[in-house]
Amino acid sequence: MAHWLDGISLVDGHHHFWELDRFPYRWLAPDAPPARFGDKSTIRRDYLPADHMAAFGDLPLCASVHVQANCGAADPVDETRWLQHLSDSTGWPNAIIAEVDLCHPDAAAQIAGHLTCPALRGIRTPVAWDEAGRWRVASKPGVPRDPGFRRSLAVLEAMDLCLECVVVPQQLIEIAELARDHPALKIVINHFGTLEPAIPGNAQQWREGIVALASAPNVYMKLSGLWTVDKGWQADALKPHVLHLLSSFGAERVLYGSNLPVEGVNCPLQRQFQQLEIVLRGQPKPVLNAIFSETARRVYRL
Repeated sequence: MAHWLDGISLVDGHHHFWELDRFPYRWLAPDAPPARFGDKSTIRRDYLPADHMAAFGDLPLCASVHVQANCGAADPVDETRWLQHLSDSTGWPNAIIAEVDLCHPDAAAQIAGHLTCPALRGIRTPVAWDEAGRWRVASKPGVPRDPGFRRSLAVLEAMDLCLECVVVPQQLIEIAELARDHPALKIVINHFGTLEPAIPGNAQQWREGIVALASAPNVYMKLSGLWTVDKGWQADALKPHVLHLLSSFGAERVLYGSNLPVEGVNCPLQRQFQQLEIVLRGQPKPVLNAIFSETARRVYRL
């Protein structure tokens, strides 16, 4: 039976691996605070390349991008070295997004440590901060305007590394400003900009932020982490927002990511694709090819 993605060499632009005995992974510990996305008990186990391949089953997965998993290592470079070993020994992942606090005085040295691993393609740094206090991953508000953060961006640009970040809708205007100030820097917004349409005013902030970012060609958005829009990825809940993003950015700036195993707590991989097929029904093949393959290949130099 023909699959709607036939002919597309699928790239998973955002996922995680972990070995629970290797690093602390404090956020996954049995006594860790509950997560807003749901019950962590189902993902409190090792998740490695073989598990990821099994999740994709007969889907045509050809490449993947690992994003740092808040492993809690004393030196985050240790996670990248381990992932490089996995890549060398299994072929997965094909690209690595590593952890660095770009506001830290030693950020440049830490980036240099990650760069010893040839699969490195970018850095994810804590940015999310909302006024309501629901999303505060960063240590302070206004990280995109911090002078130390801005100095670290010069290192990323020099090394052709992308900046990855989780932000909330009210920060999208800050990211647009950042993108204009650093036009040579590829900026990849994770998890659909953490859109939460159930919160009053959130969708309006998100839509306005997307419009502001549309004129910044160096900004990309991941079609990932959609549990904040609807935990089960219900197509009718997703569709108006996905179409707004596509009409504003174009498919050449949108890329799919499974966010496994985290996203699987609410929406297993097969359901993700079932719902996305409905959301994207009628889109031409070049659009689908961009979202599920070509954008990620270009951004991550695959």
